[in-house]
Amino acid sequence: MKSILFSGAMALSLLAGHTATAQQVKASEPESVLAYFEDLGAPAKLVEDNVGDPSVEVRYYGTSMVVFFYGCRNNKNCNSLQFFAAYTEDSEISLSGLNEWNAEQRYGRAYRADDGRKMLEYDVYTGQDGVSMTDFDEIFDIWTEVVESFEDSLS
Repeated sequence: MKSILFSGAMALSLLAGHTATAQQVKASEPESVLAYFEDLGAPAKLVEDNVGDPSVEVRYYGTSMVVFFYGCRNNKNCNSLQFFAAYTEDSEISLSGLNEWNAEQRYGRAYRADDGRKMLEYDVYTGQDGVSMTDFDEIFDIWTEVVESFEDSLS
């Protein structure tokens, strides 16, 4: 019975992946990033950051995050994204713990801001052509693993 369920789930997964590959997620098209999160069922909102570039505010499994757009020309035609999450100064991690966490990571970086908040970032270059929905799923999976790892390191 398990193999039948697994086979059915695998077939649906492949079918979903096949239709998703036709779509691209592009930093040059902020609506494609917003649509990705809406398709996930994650509350998301397209807004402007403090310099007029687009950004997407997202809430995903209890974590508030922002996707910033970079490499923009006149606040449009951006070529890269940055996943970002901030944690209050009450979220403790020692400087050596922060350095150790960073040293163990391939993706993502964390630092302490002057006001004591902890910042977590992960940059992605999409270029003008974007990345497939399948690849963006992998990119977002990496980000969520980075978030989970960092949150586990906070006391």
